[in-house]
Amino acid sequence: MFNKIFKKAYTIRKHKNAPLLKERLKYLQYWDKCGRSLSTMQSIAWHLLRIVDYLKLEVNGKITIEKIEIAADHWTRYQSNHTKKKRVFFSKCSKERFTRYAIDWLKKLNRLERLPEEKIPLFNKIFTRKKVLKRHTSAPLLKKRLKYLCYLADNGAVYSNLRRIAYYLLVIMRYLNLNELRIVSVAEIEMAAEKWAGEKENSRRKSDYSNSVKARFIHYASSWFKMLGYLKEQSRKPISFKKYLRDYIAYIRQEQGLSERTIKYRFSQLQDFLINTNKKNKNFKKLTPLIIDEILKKKYDIGGYSRRTIQWYASIIRIFLRYAENHGWCQKGLADSIKVPRIYRYEALPYSPSWDEVKRLLANSKSDHPTDVRDYAILMLLSVYGMRCSEVINLRLEDLDWKNERIYLKRAKRSKTQIFPLSKIVGEAILRYLKEVRQNCCSLKEVFICMRSPYRALKRAAIYQIVSKRLRPLCTNIKHYGPHALRHACATHLINKGVSLKEISDHLGHQGLETTRIYTKVDLTNLRKVAEFKLGGIL
Repeated sequence: MFNKIFKKAYTIRKHKNAPLLKERLKYLQYWDKCGRSLSTMQSIAWHLLRIVDYLKLEVNGKITIEKIEIAADHWTRYQSNHTKKKRVFFSKCSKERFTRYAIDWLKKLNRLERLPEEKIPLFNKIFTRKKVLKRHTSAPLLKKRLKYLCYLADNGAVYSNLRRIAYYLLVIMRYLNLNELRIVSVAEIEMAAEKWAGEKENSRRKSDYSNSVKARFIHYASSWFKMLGYLKEQSRKPISFKKYLRDYIAYIRQEQGLSERTIKYRFSQLQDFLINTNKKNKNFKKLTPLIIDEILKKKYDIGGYSRRTIQWYASIIRIFLRYAENHGWCQKGLADSIKVPRIYRYEALPYSPSWDEVKRLLANSKSDHPTDVRDYAILMLLSVYGMRCSEVINLRLEDLDWKNERIYLKRAKRSKTQIFPLSKIVGEAILRYLKEVRQNCCSLKEVFICMRSPYRALKRAAIYQIVSKRLRPLCTNIKHYGPHALRHACATHLINKGVSLKEISDHLGHQGLETTRIYTKVDLTNLRKVAEFKLGGIL
């Protein structure tokens, strides 16, 4: 066999004297029967020598995928720095070939350590063509790619999506020059995605540049590296007076028990305030009312904040400064010196659609389309129970007690749990969604998930879109079209039906009656009755 492949006596002697002669000859004969060319046979023979040498196959034992990848990386570094051998028969794909031949040969020798049982069938299920299967299994970072694909499969990703993502992982490794796993920045991913989007060699594309291809590259690469912990996040602005902010956030989370959304909002506002404060004064103890007034004025003049937003911003700062005063971080009396725009009482009354408009909204959403089935159940919860957006998102399967016809609702404020009777019409809407639409094969426990794989829980933006796209055509006299408008509509409807404030407060999960009493100011139905009352007979 070697006499057939090589011409030089020295080369033939070198291959014959190397270890595992019979095993190498048998493997070469296999490829010879497959009709491989002379140059390919020479390449395989040389790679077998390197595999024996770098994997130390003279010693008996199983070889893992990680060992093969490490050996291939060492070999690639050696041959790329070897000036004499660099241009003979080795190429940039040498590592891939080393890995492919090593895995294939060791499988035939029964010396390759098998992957965990639950991961072996994945590639076999995704790919049906042997050539494609071999290309993906022999490429570098096999376990790292399998880990990501198995994660997506566990979340309900279908095989067509897994095939596309597996293909993109190979493209990502090629365009980022990933011979081994390393920290990758977002900017580096974007540059590689731009290059891939303008690749003209791809015959499937109709144009020279594809924005969708670029977006997929960035999404898959960012998700993969983030899951593995190798994504370098974009540098953020340093937070001024970080210790003060950290202590205050810990206080409102542990002592006051505020919701995570409220904590996140306060954190972002205070971070902005402290950065602006640091620009004007490096010493927090020397903070003056004049500096605070300048920051607020800049928000109104340049930032375009409304008077109501300025008031919220100032109230958050005032609460923080009171905490800072008690701990001696700043001067006394700063919190009381903050001036804010005047907001008239009941200036920001809640705007909501009428109950007739809500009924039309629900009627228009009721259809047999899978997305409408899911959205109808969401709209029913928002309208009938007056749920907050976050409460719908966090509703879990175990919160629905079908036997006793109850729904256990964990309120967003202070995480209180309330028990409500599950009304028939709402229960039927949710049950239809669970039986006919929801992908129950995934491991997610949230009731409402996205329609396409990989499946994940809905976010706030998705709930907003579900409500707003249906509510805008019906209502033109309200300011806001999000899910909270349906909560306001529910409260106003209960007021008009004569339900007591205490019952409405419990139904909506308010902390006190003052919040509920605001809705009595928008009780337009009863106000019209008073206006239409004829007083002629009394006077």
